Amino acid sequence: MALEVGIDLAVFQTALRRAKFPPRKVKQDWEVKIGSDDYSAMRSVLVTLFRR
Repeated sequence: MALEVGIDLAVFQTALRRAKFPPRKVKQDWEVKIGSDDYSAMRSVLVTLFRR
């Protein structure tokens, strides 16, 4: 998701952790179903990175 819009993956992952997004194992991608509440929450975190 982040790479598609030009956001560095590490920056996005840090933002997800700060937003208390559910943890995942090291080196494992966050996987969410498109259209789900988690997907919307993830997109909201991504949008905040554009506002910096």
